Amino acid sequence: MLWCVLLGAALAPAPAARAQTAQAAESGQTSLKDVSDKIQQQKKKLAQVEKEEAEVISRLHEIEQRLLGENRQYESIAQEINGLQEDIGRARSRVLAAQKESGAQQQVAGKRISALYKYYRRSGLRILLSSQNYSDLLRTEYALGLIVDRDYALLNRSIAALRQQRHYEAELQSRQGRLEESRLQIARTREQIKSTQQERSSHLDEIQQEKSLQLKALRELEEYSRRLQQFIDELPGSKKEYAPSGTPFSQMRARLEFPLKGDIIERFGKQEHPELKTHTYQKGITIKAPAGTPVRAVHDGRVAFADWFKGYGLMIIIDHGEHYYSLSAHASELLKKVNDVVSAGETIAHAGDTNSLKGAGLYFEIRHYGKPQDPLVWLKKGGNR
Repeated sequence: MLWCVLLGAALAPAPAARAQTAQAAESGQTSLKDVSDKIQQQKKKLAQVEKEEAEVISRLHEIEQRLLGENRQYESIAQEINGLQEDIGRARSRVLAAQKESGAQQQVAGKRISALYKYYRRSGLRILLSSQNYSDLLRTEYALGLIVDRDYALLNRSIAALRQQRHYEAELQSRQGRLEESRLQIARTREQIKSTQQERSSHLDEIQQEKSLQLKALRELEEYSRRLQQFIDELPGSKKEYAPSGTPFSQMRARLEFPLKGDIIERFGKQEHPELKTHTYQKGITIKAPAGTPVRAVHDGRVAFADWFKGYGLMIIIDHGEHYYSLSAHASELLKKVNDVVSAGETIAHAGDTNSLKGAGLYFEIRHYGKPQDPLVWLKKGGNR
């Protein structure tokens, strides 16, 4: 029995040994927690990088939406400034006219006041008593009453003219104050536009330099192309299809004018990217042209869509009847709205680079029952020169 007790005591760890064992276990748990925290941090960083890379076009879209809003704000302020300048011109004219009127009234009133002063120095009672008879007295009193009434009216007109002058001067000062505020605001907006444009340029440069971003941009564009297909499949939806009054679109094969002049840098169909060695299927053509170049309707029709479409920027779709549609995208400005009827050759937009990775120009499609057609089959040969 004793030897069991001694053996147990010998095998039991010393207090110091037990403390070291506990400390090691705690240290191991801390190290494990640190590793786990680092893994979670790396996962978050990786997720953030993947998110940033996966939203190449989305970020471009967000930047350009801000730029579009800033440009619209700039135009609104510019119009307000023009209106204020016109108002200031009219206000100045009113002030000058009021000053002239007030001056004339004051001059006349001054003469009458001088005359009244001389009259009262002679004593009005003496003039009345100098009357030959009662009738003469009444006539004199009546005449003096008329003079007083006219002088009173004259003074009122003079005071009113002076008040009007003060009112126009205050109005002019208010307009000039608003003009100064608008000029400061448009200067701030101009700087904001410049900053946003630089942000856009930096983002595009980053995309061009990083092949991984280009690949992700292509995948994003494919997704937006599918969304566009779904959108077009729903056209005309509840709207009545356009019925052409002239030559039907189906008879215009190889007869349509190009929507704008420029070099074709992307053609319809399967295309290989020269650097990435990837293949994409183009549902339309891309025509390179300076920003602001007029974009014209290729045939008579009615506007079915005119707004921003993610991945395509400012885009306009025209219903030509017989389930034929033409689509123009990446515009810098849209000149028509939904349900507007347009004629062949009419300017419907201006070329631009909204949501474009290829610079200024126009992306153009022709569709029949939602299926893309090769635009070059429908457009005149050499018509883009």
